[in-house]
Amino acid sequence: MLSSLQQVPRRASLVTQTVAFVRVEISARRWQRWLPGEHELCEQLHVSRRTLRAALKQLQREGWLKVSQGRRREIIQKRAARSRVVNNVVLLTPKPLQSLPSSVVCWIDGLREQLSDASYHLQVHVSRSVYGSLNEHAVKMLTQTVRPAAWVLYQSTYQMQRRFSLAALPCVITGTRHQGIELPSVDLDYRAACRHAAGQFLARGHRRVVLINPESGTGGEQQSEQGFHEAFKQLPASDVQASVVRHDGTVAGICGRLDTLFHKSAPPTALLVSRPVHVLTVIGYLLRRGIKVPQQVGVISRDDESFLEHVVPSVARYASLPSAFAQKLSAMVLEIADGGVLAAVDHRIMPDFVKGESFG
Repeated sequence: MLSSLQQVPRRASLVTQTVAFVRVEISARRWQRWLPGEHELCEQLHVSRRTLRAALKQLQREGWLKVSQGRRREIIQKRAARSRVVNNVVLLTPKPLQSLPSSVVCWIDGLREQLSDASYHLQVHVSRSVYGSLNEHAVKMLTQTVRPAAWVLYQSTYQMQRRFSLAALPCVITGTRHQGIELPSVDLDYRAACRHAAGQFLARGHRRVVLINPESGTGGEQQSEQGFHEAFKQLPASDVQASVVRHDGTVAGICGRLDTLFHKSAPPTALLVSRPVHVLTVIGYLLRRGIKVPQQVGVISRDDESFLEHVVPSVARYASLPSAFAQKLSAMVLEIADGGVLAAVDHRIMPDFVKGESFG
């Protein structure tokens, strides 16, 4: 059953209306090759320059216009735009659905449902090449052959984000956008969560705290490290030992990093672990070494997955509803798919801290 908010028809923004009007006028060949200047268009359409520029940027994304020498906007013959599949939204992922975390699958299902209510079809496109070392060429080939109403990027690299940004493609990043990228994004607030987690450890007397983070290079991992370090900035350097340990995501890689940590004369007493699946490895490692959780080492998971509910001792973690993530993401995707323009801003969802036995 749809909520009352979903039942209300969405009102087109002034930018969306301007985009639609200019499309119609171009199709009717009101202007030949070149679009009039901004001042003339503002007078004709009775809109502000800011609204007009946002609309023209969207038309450039869609392939109706291109900026030529002297900043004049040239009208393009609509071969590319006609090939656009306007009722499709494509989600790019490096892994198939069955390999993704259950929380991600849940918000993808929620996104699919909400897009369907608005007459859009979500397609999940698995493309390892786009995420690989040859991603610049792969992204170029993909975007030339697949032209949906909007793109959704999951676990995107800096190179991917840069390519989509430079091409002015209608796109929303699920995750943290990298610096200099002009695309909107939605993500959990990892920076705030890790800052809060470090503060929780400090409040309970821990002075040797480590963040266990994968070497993924994603913006979310960078934000996690930034928030983690922020919690210790105001403390005396001699009083606290805070560090970040990065790993390759394998069991052997994680255990090797932990071996180094716990062979020290003063091993850590608190571990903040970024990924839930890596929490299992960390707790298993500690138990195998006879290190009691939480009596000797406290553990907090930055993320949540349903399997953590079955771990003994219960794991302290940060949890959020996938439905809330899907609702925020779908609103942004629909705005872009309907011809609107979103600023390159970061929308953050703060998860709730769930106290568990692993925390102490």
